[in-house]
Amino acid sequence: MPTTFKEIGLRLETGNGYFYLSRMGENKQAIESKLESFAKWLDYLDFLKCYNQSFTAGYQFRKSNLIEQISLDIELKEKAGHLFKKYGVGSNLEIVNKLLQEMGNMGFAECVSEQDETYKVTSAFRYAEELVNMIQIANEDEVPE
Repeated sequence: MPTTFKEIGLRLETGNGYFYLSRMGENKQAIESKLESFAKWLDYLDFLKCYNQSFTAGYQFRKSNLIEQISLDIELKEKAGHLFKKYGVGSNLEIVNKLLQEMGNMGFAECVSEQDETYKVTSAFRYAEELVNMIQIANEDEVPE
């Protein structure tokens, strides 16, 4: 059951190995902003799962391996090109740096070795995975229950 922080308008929510704060009584613009952010993370998740299906909490990877894989895999290169297009980020290095920065800012990954730039996916990453798994897209031929 969530704990509330009514004085500051937040509620503490728990997930599988993570905690997060949610706002109480959000307006339509805030919800639209969250949906845009969620759509961005759907693209990130799609890219990361394309890189490696086992990309989840506890997974470790090297920045150099990710950059190399983008160069070798046409589908991954195409997905990478769309991630930060509106920011003018173009090279594989720039794309990976921006993605790692975003993941670090959200607490989804942490650098475990600065020497060889190895990163570990944190348990907070499950939050994004669980949000995606909750989405159910009905087949147009099926009648909703």
